[in-house]
Amino acid sequence: MEKEEAEKREIGKARKIVGFVALGLVAAFFVYCAVVMIVRVAGATDAKRWSAVPRFMAEFGVSCLLALPCLDVALGIFSWRKNKAARAAGIVLRVAVCCVCLAFVGMVLAVGITGTITDEEPVETVCVLGLAVNGDEIEKDLEHRLDRALEYKAQHPDVTVIVTGGNSEDADKTEAAYMRRYLLSHGFDTTRGALVEEAQAKTTVQNFQYVAELVDKDKPLAVVTSNTHIFRATAIAQKQGYAKIVRVPAKSEPATYLENLTWDTICAIMM
Repeated sequence: MEKEEAEKREIGKARKIVGFVALGLVAAFFVYCAVVMIVRVAGATDAKRWSAVPRFMAEFGVSCLLALPCLDVALGIFSWRKNKAARAAGIVLRVAVCCVCLAFVGMVLAVGITGTITDEEPVETVCVLGLAVNGDEIEKDLEHRLDRALEYKAQHPDVTVIVTGGNSEDADKTEAAYMRRYLLSHGFDTTRGALVEEAQAKTTVQNFQYVAELVDKDKPLAVVTSNTHIFRATAIAQKQGYAKIVRVPAKSEPATYLENLTWDTICAIMM
């Protein structure tokens, strides 16, 4: 009997250690997201600062959700023993929370894995999705997209490249305008293929809506965007009736990869 009690105590201690370690990891994830958001907001325009609020709140909600099973492992917060009904309710909540957390983690893995896949299929047109420009500076993730587009153009010289992105009343300061200047200044070959600007879109949905006016949706379209974004971008394009999206993911900045991955997963779930 004493041996069984000792074993139970050891198991209880082990559970607490595992639970609190997992909780510490979730807390570290939340702090990381907060730091990324503070740095991002510090260098953003006023409009972009406000747009960061729902993003941070969503990541806070995810952190709270992931913390629940950790607390349950450590403290047994769903172990209600007053009566059978309470025990049953606790078990149902425990299972529900675990299933939701596992589904979210599975979705994160799907988004992340998709970002490692580059499709190989002949195309006539490549679409490079824009990203917010702060002041006169292009973000590193947008540079990575443009560098990836240059690589793709070097491999497929005859393709037409469309840069898409608005978010400015000044025609010289749209995302597309900055992207075009970057490509030209970094060796874009204008002797073969073409470089086209689409400077009206303000969202990913609008990117594909306006690009549809420039391409044949029944033909394959290569899409260059960040590796965390390619899953959602492909889904949006397919919803709009594009027959085939050829995925060409660009790398993301390592320091912000996990935060971007989390946000793009949340957005993909909410589509």
